[in-house]
Amino acid sequence: MRVDRDLFMDQGYLVIPGIIPPDKLDAVRASCETILERQKVVWARERQPGDPPGGQWETARQPRVMMERPGLIDEETANVVEDFWVADRTLDVASQLLCNPVPNVTQMMMMCSPVRDHPGGTGWHRDVHPIDMAPLEALQADFLENGPRYTQWNVPLYDDNVLWVIPGSHRRLNTAQENAELLADRMKAVTGGIPVELRAGDGVIYSNFLIHWGSDYTTKLRRTLHGGHTIFGYYPELGFAESLAPWARERFDTMDRRSAHLQDLTEAALRAVINCDAAAYRASLEALQPGAGSSGKTVLTIYLCKAVVHLRVLKIPGTEVTEDTRSRANSSHSISLNWGPDFADRFSVGEIETLWSRFKQVDADLQADDEQFEPAFQSAPMYYYFNELPASVETEVFIASWPTDG
Repeated sequence: MRVDRDLFMDQGYLVIPGIIPPDKLDAVRASCETILERQKVVWARERQPGDPPGGQWETARQPRVMMERPGLIDEETANVVEDFWVADRTLDVASQLLCNPVPNVTQMMMMCSPVRDHPGGTGWHRDVHPIDMAPLEALQADFLENGPRYTQWNVPLYDDNVLWVIPGSHRRLNTAQENAELLADRMKAVTGGIPVELRAGDGVIYSNFLIHWGSDYTTKLRRTLHGGHTIFGYYPELGFAESLAPWARERFDTMDRRSAHLQDLTEAALRAVINCDAAAYRASLEALQPGAGSSGKTVLTIYLCKAVVHLRVLKIPGTEVTEDTRSRANSSHSISLNWGPDFADRFSVGEIETLWSRFKQVDADLQADDEQFEPAFQSAPMYYYFNELPASVETEVFIASWPTDG
C-alpha cells in the first residue's frame, strides 16, 4: 500500500486503517492475553517488599509487557510478531517513511489497562532526552532534511483514543503558550492537542519528536502494541525468533546481521577519528546513513560523541558523570549509536582517551553553564541543551579541530 509521506512529514503522524487485518485480530488478541498471563507470573515473582501480590501488574499506571523477554513468545504466540512486527504490510509502511528503506524492529511492547484509574496518564511529552540524543534543533533539521530515522507505532487491539497529539509539533520548538500550559499541568489537555481515534486493528505511526500524551489510563480494557522501526537496531536476545515461522525468523536474522554491520561502521567512524582520517570519517557517516545531508551528518557526529562518553564510563574507572548517563551507558539505544557495553570491548583505554581528546570540545559545546529545562521532554533539568544547537557543533567544524599531526 502507498502511504502519504508528505502528510506524515507535515503532521508528524499517520493513521493506517487495519494494519492488523480483521481476520487475524481475534487470534492476535488471544495470543496477547497468553503473553500477559505469562508476564503476570514474572511480575508476581519480581515484586518488591511492600508490593501487592501481583507486583507491577497491580502498581503500574500502564503495565507494559516487553515481548522480547524469554518465555513470552513461542509457537503459540508467534503470530503477534508475524502478523504485525515483521508483516509485509507493516514493514512496507515503515520503509516508505524512514530516511532509508531498511526498517529494523525495536521495542516490541504491549501497553495494558491498569487495575485502577490513573488520571493524566503519562503527561505530555516528546520521546527525546538530550543526555543521549541531540538538541531538538538538530534532530528537527535532520528530520526535515532527510526524513525520520525512527518511527513509532500504537496499534490497539480494541477501540482506543488514549493517545493525543499536537499535529506539526515535531517540526518546531514548543510555543510560549504550550510551555505555560505544560508547566501549569502537563497531565491535562493543552491547546492544539487532539485525540487519535483508532478502531481495533488500526495503527498510528508517528514521529517520536511529536508532542503527544497518553491521556487518562482507566480500567477500560486496553491492549495496545507499541514500539517502532528504526534504521539502526540492536538485538542482544533473539531467542524468541526460534519460535517464529522460517520467513519471519530470517527477517530477524537479516536485521541482526545489519545491526552487526552498523556496529562495524560505528567502530570504523571512531577509528577514523583516532587516526585523524577525514576521508574515512566522512565515508563512515555516509555508510551509516546513506544520502544524509549536512544536518544528518551533524546528528551522527553528536551521537558518536555520546558513544564516546559511554565508552569512558564503561572502560575508565572513576569517570565522573551523572547517574543517568552511567545508566544509559550500561544499556543500548536503538535510535542512536549506543550499542551497549559489549561494544566498548572493541577499544583500549588508550584509544578511548584519544577519542575523548577529540570529542571533549563537542561535548562541552553541547552544554550550558547553567542547568537547562524545557517542558515536554523526557528529562529532568540538566546542563545539556534541550533545544539549541550551537554553531560550533557541526561535522566539518569537528573535523577541522583534529590535530594535523594525527
